[in-house]
Amino acid sequence: MLKNWINNFAYGLKAYDFKWKFKLVVATPIMSFLILADWIVKWVVVATMQQKEEKQFIKGFLKLNFIINPGSAYGRNSNKIELAITLATVFVICLMVLFIFLNDKKWIITSSLLLAGGFANLLARSWAPFDEVNKVYGGVVDMFVWDFNFLGSSGYIFNLADMWVNIGIGFGVICFIIEIFYVFKPKKEKEMNKEVEINEIES
Repeated sequence: MLKNWINNFAYGLKAYDFKWKFKLVVATPIMSFLILADWIVKWVVVATMQQKEEKQFIKGFLKLNFIINPGSAYGRNSNKIELAITLATVFVICLMVLFIFLNDKKWIITSSLLLAGGFANLLARSWAPFDEVNKVYGGVVDMFVWDFNFLGSSGYIFNLADMWVNIGIGFGVICFIIEIFYVFKPKKEKEMNKEVEINEIES
């Protein structure tokens, strides 16, 4: 019984379309670029600013405020850095597993955005400066603050990696709406689309 299950599982993996070409040619370069951009910005901020220092960046839109955030996004679990790191690690591992097995291109891009943000923040904790406020290592460099107040937005301090995660969530919501729309699409329209796809393949 167990042997059959293992054989079936192995066969399923062998026959599964992992979309490796798309992941290597499109998704991985996107992730690499986003991670690199986040690290460069963090490095520049650490090299040119002091902790708690503020600078105007785009007046009325965005300003800089260099802090070390020992917690999760928006300062959650700031007094429990071990928990924050554990949650970030679990988040990244789960996303990596999803990325490997997803074979729908729109969901691959979604996971790429989320993984870029989560991975960038997790690895950046290893070289972030000492947090002079909380007296700990392992925090995340945050620097961006909205220079306007909309639903408390001026109280958020974030970095590019956080932005990648938020963009990924937004893109995922759009993908989910597309999926729902397809599920409830009239049956005749689905059949017509399927016939068109078959004709294109045959031609």
